[in-house]
Amino acid sequence: MIHLRTWLKRGLLLGMVGAIMVAGLTWNAVRLVFQASESRIVSVAHARPATAAIVLGCRVNGETVSGCLEERLTTALELYTTGRAQRLLLSGDHGTRGYDEVNAMMDWLVAHGVPQAHIFLDHAGFDTHDTMVRARRVFAVSDALVVSQAFHLPRAVYLARAAGIAATGVAADPPRGSVCRGSKVREPLACLKAWIDVSAGTGPRHLGPSIPITGSPCASYDRASDKAGCR
Repeated sequence: MIHLRTWLKRGLLLGMVGAIMVAGLTWNAVRLVFQASESRIVSVAHARPATAAIVLGCRVNGETVSGCLEERLTTALELYTTGRAQRLLLSGDHGTRGYDEVNAMMDWLVAHGVPQAHIFLDHAGFDTHDTMVRARRVFAVSDALVVSQAFHLPRAVYLARAAGIAATGVAADPPRGSVCRGSKVREPLACLKAWIDVSAGTGPRHLGPSIPITGSPCASYDRASDKAGCR
């Protein structure tokens, strides 16, 4: 019984030390993320022109985009139509045939008047880190406006700049507030993961052949995307 109590006390102590260490690392990661993105998050009206806007994916229901994703697409559309972004790189989860964020995003933008020839698709943007590394290494993006909600942008800009992209974040929040602002609660741990990925030099789950953002987007399309007759 004494030995059991001793082990329980040791386990509790180790658990407390571990929790304190994780809390400290998380606080440090959040601090670094916000320092890296300081003064680099703007509204559409204050965004300076860039070669591309990187639009981060979010939940879709079949071919229907979620409210959170529609906020991002509406902001990307404004960046494009005002000449602040020459190309749009849509990055999201298309890891299975039955779930496809990027084609739903493209269909929305094409329906709102964006030429398909100016839209590139990243089917393997499984998280923000993968998106930014692939944007630089696959799509050769060197400067970009990153489109997402304000709570997400410090981490997104941090990861973009760590990947070698001169990035500015553009907040997609409407005046009434974002429909997905509740997702903010996960940002501290997401910042910790981002810092670990950058520190460890973690690569994306998939790379692939080069598809420069300044060229043709055809190589970024699959059969569902190819409505412009690339193939």
